[in-house]
Amino acid sequence: MIRKLSVHDLLPGMYVVDLHQSWLAHSVWRRRFKVDSLDHVRKLIAAGIEEVSIDTARGIDLPPPPAAGLHDIAQRIARQPVACKPAPATVSLGEERRRAGRLLQQGVQLLDELTLAARVGRAVEVACLEPVISKMMESVARNPDALVPLARLKRLDAYATEHAVATAGLIIALGRQQGVGAPELEKMALGTMLKDIGHAAIDARLTDKRGQLSQQEFSIVQGHVEEGLAVLEATTSLPETTVAVVLEHHERYNGSGYPYRMAGDEISLAGRLAAIVDTYDAMTSHRPYRAAMSPTEALRQLYEQGGAQYDPNLVAGLVKTLGIYPVGTLVLLESGHLAVVESLHPDNLLSPVVNVIYHSGRRQYVAPVRVDLARTVGNHYGQILRAEDFGRWGLSPTRWQPA
Repeated sequence: MIRKLSVHDLLPGMYVVDLHQSWLAHSVWRRRFKVDSLDHVRKLIAAGIEEVSIDTARGIDLPPPPAAGLHDIAQRIARQPVACKPAPATVSLGEERRRAGRLLQQGVQLLDELTLAARVGRAVEVACLEPVISKMMESVARNPDALVPLARLKRLDAYATEHAVATAGLIIALGRQQGVGAPELEKMALGTMLKDIGHAAIDARLTDKRGQLSQQEFSIVQGHVEEGLAVLEATTSLPETTVAVVLEHHERYNGSGYPYRMAGDEISLAGRLAAIVDTYDAMTSHRPYRAAMSPTEALRQLYEQGGAQYDPNLVAGLVKTLGIYPVGTLVLLESGHLAVVESLHPDNLLSPVVNVIYHSGRRQYVAPVRVDLARTVGNHYGQILRAEDFGRWGLSPTRWQPA
């Protein structure tokens, strides 16, 4: 099917068949091509292209509007009992973000050192991580909207260690929501920090490979679980909960995971929590072989897989913890404005407080305005249409994170 749309709605994977301009009006010499990246879209915009037609039989189509599905998810989650009511923040978001930023850097540095030790066969002194994990728990308790969104912003060349630290923050936040006690939560967070240390024994060309792994390659990658535990237990004694995270974070609720194909409650609570936060953070991170998914889309997909690959009650807990539109997410409003989610309403997951920063139609910044979308009076921007990608609009996610 041929579909006409604005150039701003182009996505990688779409096949363009018409630029709706004469040859002399722009510098694009090809008339038919597949869009290969968001940078490709930006070049078309810079060339003055305003509208295009795409062939959905030769490339991807526009995704369906997610609002209806998200509304259903929000209603179902709202009817579920709250496992543990979150305590209110005790410090401002800006103050805690500054602390959290330094804490994340410290965690990444320590984990880099441990990974290097594992790679060269030296002792892995995991005890050095315990003070960092204690401080992370204190940070999440002071203001849960600081550390977790900040940890989602990663450098592509530092994914492994930054992913490990981010999943520790996520399991702390989700574990608190589930009422897990502090001693057990510390052991779970330690496990998430260490769970991929076995990758040090695997060729990076496999872990970052573009395209599908062969069966032999996949078996090698799967071996990082038991390889990691062997490296750790050779030099230290780990708590049972920490070992469970390391061994079970790739197990799946329906028994399709590895290495032991455990299912349901055969998987420990620590393993079920770790599987969810590990997958969510991987989905929302840029990798060499794919772009990051929006937090909203990642949560939607996880929720739809609840009961199959993941414990459905724990996935619902993650959505309650992070919100349908997590803090720091870029969203498009009905008015055409782009805004960044600043804070959440636990009883209204679809209408957070946002900071309006940009007009998508005029392609220009606007004076920032803080708007509570849950208020029926004073909201001239409407509700959220969908989550957006910062890169697509040339916006810096770091600059516009809430503070």
